[in-house]
Amino acid sequence: MRKLFTLVASIVLLSTSATFAQDKIISLSYSMAVPSGNTNAFINDASFRGGTFEYRQFINPQMSLGFSVGYQRFYQSKGYTTVPLPDGDGHLSGQEYSYIDQFPLMATYHYYFGLEGGVRPYAGIGVGAAHYEYTSQIGSIASIGKQWHFNVAPEVGVLVPIGNTTYFHTNIKYNYAAAAGGFDAQSYWGFNIGLAFDL
Repeated sequence: MRKLFTLVASIVLLSTSATFAQDKIISLSYSMAVPSGNTNAFINDASFRGGTFEYRQFINPQMSLGFSVGYQRFYQSKGYTTVPLPDGDGHLSGQEYSYIDQFPLMATYHYYFGLEGGVRPYAGIGVGAAHYEYTSQIGSIASIGKQWHFNVAPEVGVLVPIGNTTYFHTNIKYNYAAAAGGFDAQSYWGFNIGLAFDL
């Protein structure tokens, strides 16, 4: 994790010398997600509880470096269930709930098409780490697992100007967290919509 924080800080400091009309932007987005792979096997409901903050520094008119932080919660109610206790002495019954809380922190790179001041489609990638919390709950009894995963998130999106310094911002990301600490790899599709602002 220390190396990741150092990488993000280095990107921000290295890029402060760039001077373009579209120099720095920040973005705030509402995030929705659809689980895939092992995430879908644990929770197959879509998530409507998420958000993303991004900072981007242009190093030339077509490329930017930056970082992103986010949050996404997956949740599913699985109905009433009964399971045997681990020692085999009795059973536990109640409503069953499953949660995954995901907190990604990534360094980012983006390449932009179009001209400054106009509509700007782009492609990019984020690389970093994501903290996952896995919760399985029956009644008032919960089992919680926590793990940091290596995380990568390719994306495509577009910035649409709606004012002199404001943009409508939307993108689609595929988030992949590698297996770690005895936990399987996790993945989901993220759909983000929000606003971006020139600094």
